Amino acid sequence: MAKLADTHALRGRLPLVRCAAAGAIALGALFVLCWIAAALGWANASHMYVSLFTLAPVGSVTALGAGLCWSLGFGALAGALIASAYNGLAFLER
Repeated sequence: MAKLADTHALRGRLPLVRCAAAGAIALGALFVLCWIAAALGWANASHMYVSLFTLAPVGSVTALGAGLCWSLGFGALAGALIASAYNGLAFLER
C-alpha cells in the first residue's frame, strides 16, 4: 500500500538530474545495441542511428567510443529538457 508521502512525490516536480541520467542511460544503451547490430551486419537501419553520432566507420571501435559519448550527452540533454518542460508546465494543473 502506498503511503501519503509516496503519492505526494508523484505529483511534485520531476528531478532534473535523475531524468538526465535516465535519458543518458537509455540512449547510451540504444546506441550500443545498434552499434553491435551494425558491426555484425544484422540490421540495415542500425547503421543509420550510429551515423547520427559519429563520422567514423560504423563497425569500428572509434565509432563506438565517440558515438557513445555523444549519445550519452544528447540523452542527458533530452532528459533534462523533458524534466524542465514538465516542471515548467506545472502551472497548468492548478
